[in-house]
Amino acid sequence: MLVTRHGAVLASTAAINQLKGLIVSAPDDLRSELRKLKRPVQVTRCAQLRDRPTHGVEHRMTARALRSTAQRIQALQAEAKDLENEILASVRQLVPELLDLLGVGPITAAQILVSWSHPGRFRSEAAFASFAGVSPIPASSGLTNRHRINRSGDRQLNRALHTITLIRMRLDPRAPAFS
Repeated sequence: MLVTRHGAVLASTAAINQLKGLIVSAPDDLRSELRKLKRPVQVTRCAQLRDRPTHGVEHRMTARALRSTAQRIQALQAEAKDLENEILASVRQLVPELLDLLGVGPITAAQILVSWSHPGRFRSEAAFASFAGVSPIPASSGLTNRHRINRSGDRQLNRALHTITLIRMRLDPRAPAFS
């Protein structure tokens, strides 16, 4: 479900970019009407556009393209939201206490569960950190003793942990003490 939701979000983003491009190249009257709207209202308005025979061919075809693209955006966003709700229900069923932690939402919790897989997979917290790509790697040479960032590991898990960290840094009052 995570992969399918991620695909829907990426496709929705691509469709939004396509819609923006269509608006920029739309006929003047259509462009001036749509450019001043915020994105959610813009998508809704474009999804309701109708091509009237009284308008020119360019206007009708642009309206049709805008409508089709906006409806695709709405369908993809609805699919992503439905999948997120299913993911949330699954996480609540498996480990509801994970969602109680600050900064952990349904998507990050599901990614942690998918990567963790089963009890006993990791022999220690250090092994989990290494798997996630968040452990330092020794990069010492001669008398120099230093570490570098681990750029390997499960990148999706790394992204989930990064998201949790960013949210905690913003919301946890104790976070400035660790900076």
